[in-house]
Amino acid sequence: MASNFGISDIEVVDKLPTPEEVFRVTKLGLKDMALKVLGPSIIAVGVAIGGGEWLLGPATAVRYGLGMAWIVLVSALLQTIYNVCLVRISMYCGEPPIVYLKRVPPGPKFWTIVLPSIIVAWGSWGLAGIAGSGATALGSIILGRLPTARDADLVRFLTIVIISVCVLIVLFGSKIERTLELANWFFATFIILTLLLVVAPLTVKAHIIYEAVIGTFNFGYIPPGADMSLITAWWAYTALAAGLNFIFMNWYRDKGYGMGAVVGYIPALIGGKKVTLSPAGKIFKLNDENVNIFKKWMRILKYDQWLIFFPGAILGMYLPSLIAVSLLPRGQQLPPWGVAAHISNEFASIVGGWGYYLIGLIGFIVMLSSALGAYVDSVPRNLTDLLWGSEGVRRWCNWDVRRLYYSLLLIYVSFTLWALYQTQPLILVIIAANAANLVGILVVPAVIYLNYKLPKEIRPKMWENLALITFLALSTYFFLFTLLGQLGIKI
Repeated sequence: MASNFGISDIEVVDKLPTPEEVFRVTKLGLKDMALKVLGPSIIAVGVAIGGGEWLLGPATAVRYGLGMAWIVLVSALLQTIYNVCLVRISMYCGEPPIVYLKRVPPGPKFWTIVLPSIIVAWGSWGLAGIAGSGATALGSIILGRLPTARDADLVRFLTIVIISVCVLIVLFGSKIERTLELANWFFATFIILTLLLVVAPLTVKAHIIYEAVIGTFNFGYIPPGADMSLITAWWAYTALAAGLNFIFMNWYRDKGYGMGAVVGYIPALIGGKKVTLSPAGKIFKLNDENVNIFKKWMRILKYDQWLIFFPGAILGMYLPSLIAVSLLPRGQQLPPWGVAAHISNEFASIVGGWGYYLIGLIGFIVMLSSALGAYVDSVPRNLTDLLWGSEGVRRWCNWDVRRLYYSLLLIYVSFTLWALYQTQPLILVIIAANAANLVGILVVPAVIYLNYKLPKEIRPKMWENLALITFLALSTYFFLFTLLGQLGIKI
């Protein structure tokens, strides 16, 4: 069984821990599910309600209308299926995707070079873009108006403050994953409920809702002459980050899902303790008892993804776009420095001055949550998991994984601060989003390959693989369409 999965150096354990054993409950009820078991996907929702939802969604919807709302539905559906397939493998072998992808041809050397290179490039530009956009929203609160180019130094200073706050958050807690959960339960709940219960009822028009409903099922429609780099970024950043979603699935290992419960996790610097994190995964003996336990873990995973992540992704993209289209003149190109704050003036003209500051606050929290989970944690986390397989690295760290994680975090943030001064926030976000589609072209086939290497008792259904193939085809289409457009080739 081990060699079937392409693993010859992995420990086989007798028993897969049950959810009750991992979360120390006698029976999983609704309360324990909500408070103890579910949670990794709320970090993903906090990440998802970021660049795509608050920047690219409104920018694209205002410019081209909601006739392309089908992109939101299709992207969210396919990404949820993709996430489930990614975590299924992690729950079987206890390894996060950045590690188990090395089992895929052409082998470890290829994946160890290519994936970290793209992740670092994506993360450095993306963090600067997302945090810079959050700083724009915060700057609008401080200035009482939209920041302009002459306020660039203030916006950059506030960006540094936001990044510093994110770094401070991941210093505390027992598990960094649990700290992110708690932070994002607050962020995501505040954002969605405020938009749904306060802003949307005061702004969204009935005919705009109708346009969005029609556009949701207007599959394949793209306005003639549209800027494909912007639309491609909308596709990539609906829900999470398209093909790059694999770098966000480490949280399930650290939460303790499946075999993740026996390999360890990354603890926080302050409040955490030294944890023995296994450099390789572990798999369970294939028998009826373990297969039944695994199927129970799969049900929990699907609850987490389909009840939290999927609706959160849909609401996170639809609500800001509906609000923006209802408030702003159709067809305009929103200014790069002002997307996160541009709606504030229009909303304030309807409800009064408090509306300006409320929208600015929402924009700030949106970007803070995305910067925290998507960038400040995920890039050093993935590099840590990848490098932890080296005995020399473990020895240098004195077998304390925190030393590696926080060293990488310091280097990464330093590079991000350089990227911050290279161009405007929205441009940085678009660059990062298109990189997500490129990674998907590489990773989705690898996930399909590994799913077929799983024991047949726990493999995905045929329809799930067909969904992955569809996801691969659409990500390739959007990436190539944008690339050829940039080269001046019309298709």
